[in-house]
Amino acid sequence: MTASAVPQRQIRAQYTDTTVTVHQAYSRSIGLLAARDGRFPTAWKRDRMM
Repeated sequence: MTASAVPQRQIRAQYTDTTVTVHQAYSRSIGLLAARDGRFPTAWKRDRMM
């Protein structure tokens, strides 16, 4: 696949009959805080996904 054929936005996920796991790229610091606190920190922006 050429670079021009890659969509600008993609959703990547793994799924089974009962679950869907969506993969989101973000910095290590955001991931560590989210794992520790059970929620995303204020540095994480929802509009980044749109």
